[in-house]
Amino acid sequence: MDLGLITFGSLLPDARTGIVVTQRQRVREVIDSAIRAEELGFAWYAVGEHHFRDRDVIPNPTLVLAAIAEKTSSIRLATATTLVANRDPVLLAEDYALLDILSGGRLELIAGGSFFPEPYVVFDQSPESKAARKRENLDLLIRLWTEESVTWSGEFRPPLNEVTVQPRLLQSRPPLWASAGASLESVRLAVEYRLPIAFGTTSQGPATYVDAFAAYRDLWREKYPDAPGRQAGASHTFVAKTSQQARSQWSSYIGSYLSARKDSGPLDFDAHIGPAGPALCGSPAEVLDKLGNLREQWGHDLHLLAVDIGGISHATVNATIELIASDVLPQARRFEPEPRVSADA
Repeated sequence: MDLGLITFGSLLPDARTGIVVTQRQRVREVIDSAIRAEELGFAWYAVGEHHFRDRDVIPNPTLVLAAIAEKTSSIRLATATTLVANRDPVLLAEDYALLDILSGGRLELIAGGSFFPEPYVVFDQSPESKAARKRENLDLLIRLWTEESVTWSGEFRPPLNEVTVQPRLLQSRPPLWASAGASLESVRLAVEYRLPIAFGTTSQGPATYVDAFAAYRDLWREKYPDAPGRQAGASHTFVAKTSQQARSQWSSYIGSYLSARKDSGPLDFDAHIGPAGPALCGSPAEVLDKLGNLREQWGHDLHLLAVDIGGISHATVNATIELIASDVLPQARRFEPEPRVSADA
C-alpha cells in the first residue's frame, strides 16, 4: 500500500501555545512539507481546496502545487479535492493541464464538490444541485481533456462550440479520481467513468465505509472485464515514539481542529483514535497495525495521512512524518494490494 500526505493548509492557533503563524508562513510550510515528503519516500502529496473559511488558506491548489512541482521531481501531486461541482470545468481543464505540464506529468486530480455551504452561497449555486453539477462538470472535463474539439451544451454553464482547450495534458490518460463518501452515488459515478476513487474517511469510523469500498469493486466487476481502479482512504494522523507520547501530544490538536467545524460535537478522544474510530494515533507499531486493519476492511492501496492540523507546529509535523517514513512506510508498502487497472498511476 502506498502512503501519501494530505493537507488543507488549515490555519489555527497552536492548541498548546496559542501561536498563530502568518498566512504566508503557513503556505510556505505546506510547500516545505511536500519537498520533505518526496525526500522521505512518500508516494503522494495532496492539497485540498477550501473557500471562504477563516481556518483555510488554499482556495486554489494549482498555485501551490505548481510551486511544489518546481522543487520536486517524482512525488505525485494531487488535489484533495478539486471542487469540480462548484468550478467552471473549462477553466479547470486549462489550469490543471498546465500544472500537469509543469510537474512533468505528476498530476492527480480528485474531483468532488464542497461539503460546506459558503461556496454555494457565494457562487450562487443550489446545494441540492451538487450531484448534478458534479456529474455534468466531470463529464465535460473529461471531454475537454480527451477530445480535440468539443461542442457541448448542458444545464449549468453556457454551451461550447468547437472549443479546444490549451495547453493539452502531458499524460496520455486523464489523471482523474472521483471523490466519495459512504453513499453509493459517487461510487456509481466513478465506475461509470472508469475512474479510481478516493473516499473521504476522516470523519467516521472505518466500518462506515466498508460497504462503499466493496460496492465500488463489485459494480466495476459487473460492468468491466478488467480489475477495478485504485482506491484510497485518508486519516487524521499522529505518530510518536510511544503511545503515551502520541496521545498526550495530539489530543489538544485534534480537539482544536475538530471543534473549529461548525457541525462538530464533543470529542471522545479515546474512541476517536480507537479501533472503531477514524483517526490514527500512537506508536509506529500501533499506527501500522491499524493501517493493516484498514487495508483488510477496505481493500484499498493508497492511504493519505493528514498530519498538519490543529495549529501543530511545523517542527512537530516534520518530526512526525520523518518517524512515519522510517518506521511505518517500509512495512506499509508490503501490504498486498488488490489487482488494479494498469493504466492508472
